[in-house]
Amino acid sequence: SEADPAADRALLDAVADWCDRYTPLVALDGDDGLMLDITGCAHLFGGEERLVEDVDRRLTAFGLAVHIAVGPTPGLARACSRYVGPRYVAASEAATALAPLPIAALRLEPQTVMDLARVGLKTVSDLLVAPRPPITRRFGGGPMFRLDQALGREGEPISPRRHLPLLS
Repeated sequence: SEADPAADRALLDAVADWCDRYTPLVALDGDDGLMLDITGCAHLFGGEERLVEDVDRRLTAFGLAVHIAVGPTPGLARACSRYVGPRYVAASEAATALAPLPIAALRLEPQTVMDLARVGLKTVSDLLVAPRPPITRRFGGGPMFRLDQALGREGEPISPRRHLPLLS
């Protein structure tokens, strides 16, 4: 069958609406993913593990392929969910969880990923041990900035689809 981007987007929007039951902070992650900020919400479902089990069970029952990861930063959770990292990552385990993943897990432009690979930097581990100034000079600030976001050294708010009213 042919790809139908409009139908895919409608389905993703419907799943995002459905996820509002877990948190009001649901953001789109590209054309095929969602980011849920469950900070302060997980306890309402019996904790992170029970919330994740519920999301996984229900979405799988709808016939969707689900890859979930929970971490202290959006970049870390996204990398682990999309590149087969651990499902739950504590802040203290961020570098260990990211290390074996491909550099593409850091959400770099494809050309930057190819350029880094040409000089032997293929995994996040390679970037973790590389000297920062030469990387920044040669490839710009993107690779180290994305690494710092995933590690929690740089902030990275998610942009929810719905804006919550400000309380006065």
